Amino acid sequence: MQPIRQIYYDAPSTISIPEELQHHAVEVIIWPLDNAEAKKETDANGWPIGFFERTFGSIPDLPEREWQGDYEEREPLK
Repeated sequence: MQPIRQIYYDAPSTISIPEELQHHAVEVIIWPLDNAEAKKETDANGWPIGFFERTFGSIPDLPEREWQGDYEEREPLK
């Protein structure tokens, strides 16, 4: 199922958007969710449950950074 994309150049007040965005050019996207996506549970902070457990350690250790040299000597500001 493809998303429906509608661009409003003068957003009507019937769309639930902040008052400061009404009557401005806005884009409204309606993206249908699969049943599995719609039922995802989140923790108190809004993260999917188990997200950190699944992604922990997924970035490999990075190599040590080579020596960058000494700071250059500059004249003091007057």
